[in-house]
Amino acid sequence: MNDSLRRFPVLQTVDPTGAVADALRWIPRYRAATEQRHAAFMSRWSAGEIDSALVELHFFLTAACRIVAFMKMAADRLGGEAKSHVDSCDFKVMKKARNHFEHIDDQLYGTGKNRPRPITEDGVTRTVHFGLRAADQHMTFGDEALDVSCTYLTVFLSFVDRFLAVVDAVVDAAAPFPFADKYQDIRHLSSIIVITRFYRAIFSFPLGESAAVGACGS
Repeated sequence: MNDSLRRFPVLQTVDPTGAVADALRWIPRYRAATEQRHAAFMSRWSAGEIDSALVELHFFLTAACRIVAFMKMAADRLGGEAKSHVDSCDFKVMKKARNHFEHIDDQLYGTGKNRPRPITEDGVTRTVHFGLRAADQHMTFGDEALDVSCTYLTVFLSFVDRFLAVVDAVVDAAAPFPFADKYQDIRHLSSIIVITRFYRAIFSFPLGESAAVGACGS
């Protein structure tokens, strides 16, 4: 029997809302997107294509912030080590940088809400909307700076992988049987959810029973 099929009822036991299952569905996918977009960002920056680099940086931050949101969503439901792990890192500047990209039109030409603060350097005051500081590979906006280096990417992805390992241990501990694969291989999860809901709608079985029927019929 497919391991994802066996894991799904356990995920529902761990979190009946489905939030943890959704987080485990999307985090690995956004993780891959984060790596891809960061590589594209660094490539454009190295080539001196600053505008294109900023676009790729926006996409990188969007993917990374989606991971953070899913980790927090799952951690709030699981508590314990999962929550303490997520709470141990502050992602506020990352979110500010993402929001800066997405609301720059309002900051410049609209209400001016959250407009970057001016900075003074060498006696000159100016407002930095988008800056890429080569010396330490930081994005700058206003008086804020965010590490966007390859080193930071490695640290961030390691943090994400640790979170996934913690959740994996929680799910494994709740399972009445061992899993052959880890939840990272959950490519069939969407179809399992659809099939389970179909059985529930037709036969009015409880969730665990519908999953078992699907398994026996396979």
